[in-house]
Amino acid sequence: MARLPETWCVPVVRADFRDDGVWERLKDEIVSPTEEGFLAHVEFVEDRELIGLSATAIAAGYPRAYPRHYRHPVVFVVDAVTVSLPEHPLLVVNLNEGDEAGPFRTTPRQVQAIENNLSISNMDFFEFARAASPDGVFRGF
Repeated sequence: MARLPETWCVPVVRADFRDDGVWERLKDEIVSPTEEGFLAHVEFVEDRELIGLSATAIAAGYPRAYPRHYRHPVVFVVDAVTVSLPEHPLLVVNLNEGDEAGPFRTTPRQVQAIENNLSISNMDFFEFARAASPDGVFRGF
């Protein structure tokens, strides 16, 4: 079972350490304001215990315990798939109790929309999951 980091903001967890340059570019892209001026309220953390785990194993390792035990309804993960694909789609893991929507991926520029809307309960996880493309990547509405 993965240990969710104690953060004040939604965590973006680094689980792949092969390319520091990609990690730095992703961080810059995620914290940059959108065209509308929205910011992602996230904290970047590194978890070497997740190295080599599949997306399925990572998602299964985070129990759904929001809001009882977690501060945040979601965690973003930079895994091997994120690092290896040109769009760098992050894994988005649902932490909500009672919401059965499974993980999906998102482009870095959509982290702001997902984090902002989930953090204020303006939208639900399943709405983003359902809006993902057939390849499983959310690129916006």
